[in-house]
Amino acid sequence: MPDRSVYEAVEQHLFHSRSEAAALTPKQLEVKGRLMLCVSKLLDAPMTPDVDLVAFLMGGCGGACAPVSRSQAYRDVAAVARLVGNIRLSSKAWYRYMIVEGAKRGYEMARKAGDAKGMAANLDKIGKYTRADKEDDEFDWHDMLPPSWEPTDDVTVLEGMEPMPDLEERRTALRRIWKKDLSDNAEDANYEICEPNSSQT
Repeated sequence: MPDRSVYEAVEQHLFHSRSEAAALTPKQLEVKGRLMLCVSKLLDAPMTPDVDLVAFLMGGCGGACAPVSRSQAYRDVAAVARLVGNIRLSSKAWYRYMIVEGAKRGYEMARKAGDAKGMAANLDKIGKYTRADKEDDEFDWHDMLPPSWEPTDDVTVLEGMEPMPDLEERRTALRRIWKKDLSDNAEDANYEICEPNSSQT
């Protein structure tokens, strides 16, 4: 399991200069360098598969940093995925946009030239990539399942939470404080017992 504290510290300073990231340890600075190189590689070529990123890291990022083990490379790739999200999907959307924009320009050029075949071909391309030639898919509400929560007293399932080693002692101390505070501030209530009115019974 990756050391989350290292990656969390690095993420906060990922694009800071060395002087701005002075709070990082030498190990964290190494991780920062590797992650920066991987993010840059993905931004240049978003369709780069994970296996190529692993090989890139194991080879020392083209000589820019020290080579790492396969397991460390996979941990770095997982951290990069958290940083950039699903960049491949956004890249695909960008390519679709570029194709549609190109087809729109092609349609305009064909229209000005009076080329009916060219206009039809470009409209066909736009229809294909915008799915305008297909009916909208009905949303299947049966696929929308509520989350299945499982009760647990393990705080480590929450990101950034660590178990307290002296939990029971702290609970006992807090109970003692609050119990004493409640008993010190408690007041006896005055009440009278009312006899039922015989005329109303």
